[in-house]
Amino acid sequence: MEFPGFDQNTKLAAVYYNGGTPPHLFRIRDDVTLSELKDELDQINNQLNHKDTRRVVGVEYRCPLSDSTGSLRFSRMKHKNDDNVRTMFSVFGQHSTRGPIELDALLVRSAEQILKSLHRTRNYEEIRALLEGPEEVEVSLDDP
Repeated sequence: MEFPGFDQNTKLAAVYYNGGTPPHLFRIRDDVTLSELKDELDQINNQLNHKDTRRVVGVEYRCPLSDSTGSLRFSRMKHKNDDNVRTMFSVFGQHSTRGPIELDALLVRSAEQILKSLHRTRNYEEIRALLEGPEEVEVSLDDP
């Protein structure tokens, strides 16, 4: 059965941003590079939180592992290069019969964004006023 617009070279993925829930579902191409994956995750985060200036700096795959008893548990596999991404698809293809690829994306602000939030440019008058301090005001305790 054919589905219009469905690409067989994609897999369903669930991304958790900074460990948050619920996950956000999207389709990921089998031939994606790590750089492209991070860009795609940035775009999804930007669509979900358009004011968020954080960027994806790390991606981990929640890799399914089965033990000798057949119990399934997850191990985290950090993506450091394109080979790690290809390995993810290979492992997913061997272990998963249903469900999405589960990813954790680490979002952080750039150093530039952090500095912008810490320092506010002040003009000469504001700096002078801060250095001089408040003017002294006489206070009378006597009733008028």
